[in-house]
Amino acid sequence: MTGSLLTRVSPVWPAWFLLAAFAFGLAAPRLDRPGVYYDEAFLAQQAADFLEPDRAGPHPGSVREVWLAGRPFPLRNAVYLGSLKSQLLIPSFALFGVSTATLRLTTLATGLLALLFAMLCLERLFGTPAALTAGLLVGTDPTFFFLSLHEWGPFTTLFLCRAVGFGLLLHGWQTRKPLFWVLGGLALGLGVYARADFVVIPAAVLLAAQCARPEIVSELRARWREAVLALAAATLGALPMLISLGGIWTTSGGVGHRGGFG
Repeated sequence: MTGSLLTRVSPVWPAWFLLAAFAFGLAAPRLDRPGVYYDEAFLAQQAADFLEPDRAGPHPGSVREVWLAGRPFPLRNAVYLGSLKSQLLIPSFALFGVSTATLRLTTLATGLLALLFAMLCLERLFGTPAALTAGLLVGTDPTFFFLSLHEWGPFTTLFLCRAVGFGLLLHGWQTRKPLFWVLGGLALGLGVYARADFVVIPAAVLLAAQCARPEIVSELRARWREAVLALAAATLGALPMLISLGGIWTTSGGVGHRGGFG
């Protein structure tokens, strides 16, 4: 299959658009119900604090941020959790206002974008019927819908990073362009920045590859330079998680200020 994941003409695009329209139509009438719960409020408030620094309150001891032009930019939500979700909420809040509706529509859009990349990646690996079937099963699954609307932790951002990362690695594998190995590894590093995901997910992927397609492992040995590039980039993306490991045992959690989301 030729062409990049995003530029080739594919039936996946109209199918995904219908799934996205269905999800947004289902979510739109009830964006404020039920009220926000702790994870939503905690992640969203760190984004809101960047835009409204005068309203920022104390955060748990595990939170890390850097001050940019007098504003607290989130770097780490917790010792086991990166701040990518909070960072991605900043432009949405800046454009559409700090509200529950903006929070949940941004979360849903992130989850659906991740689904698109996953479907395109599956199409390149297994063909269009498999991609459409997987998209239909995931896109209509209540678990996916509710986690992409009332997010428990950074589910959608991690899903997006992993889908984009695998897609870039796949493109680099097929085109033999090292840049895509680097970009894919970096995306995957960001996509495992949560708890023990940085160990469990890579180990599961390697085990699945060995069981399903043993030739992949032998090809990786033959193309070890690209593999090293991807691994180095993934380590860079997950570096804040790796640095934080020791703090899991020494940093208190606590309940932070949640401002208007509390």
